[in-house]
Amino acid sequence: MSASPEQELALQACRGLAAYGLGPAIGGHVSIRVPGKEQYWTNKLNKTFEEMQLEDIVLLDFEGNAVDPDVVVSPGIGFHHGIYKLRPDVNAIVHTHGYWVTAQSAFGREPRMLHNMSTYFHNRTAIAPDDEIDAIAPAMKDDDIAIIIPWHGAITMGKSIGDAAALHVTFDYCCRLDVELAGAKDVPTMPEDHAVAVQKLLGKAAYLDLTWDLIVRKGERCYDGEVVVPAPVT
Repeated sequence: MSASPEQELALQACRGLAAYGLGPAIGGHVSIRVPGKEQYWTNKLNKTFEEMQLEDIVLLDFEGNAVDPDVVVSPGIGFHHGIYKLRPDVNAIVHTHGYWVTAQSAFGREPRMLHNMSTYFHNRTAIAPDDEIDAIAPAMKDDDIAIIIPWHGAITMGKSIGDAAALHVTFDYCCRLDVELAGAKDVPTMPEDHAVAVQKLLGKAAYLDLTWDLIVRKGERCYDGEVVVPAPVT
């Protein structure tokens, strides 16, 4: 049986995120909604993003049950179908325990406005006490694109896997800025009016599409035929 487009896209996302260093350990997951069905594709639990192959991208229903009953997925997968039920505008979700997003989660707040790209997440980031949908639902606004789970990691959401993945690597970058500058004195944050203006400007740009193209290219370059070897961090 040939792979579905969503299955192939999920694999591209896993490998691209791995190239950014966001997939070295067990536990992260991406998902893509199946159009017109209460199903989504996601990755198995037993491999890292760096190791993922097409057969490791599996189909689940909106109760979290795998079509193949022998498949083992993360016990924390429930927020994926929970969000899909609540947010028909969301068609893809990325969750990682990347170093910088996890460090940011220890602060229990969205990253400060220290860069233009940080404005993507300004007032669009929920803080949920854990990864259960019962905790996420009351914390999440209708236009939120990111969720921080304190002392855990982060979630990004988009109308496509390209948006969700591009937002995730951007979020990781913004979190790195915040964490590395946390101890610095007299670091000014972007004024509110400027942040709002930049956020509107980014909404008109093709940044997320171009970033997704870059994620795919990096994933292809870093894949050696067996695993993804993450690109050096600069």
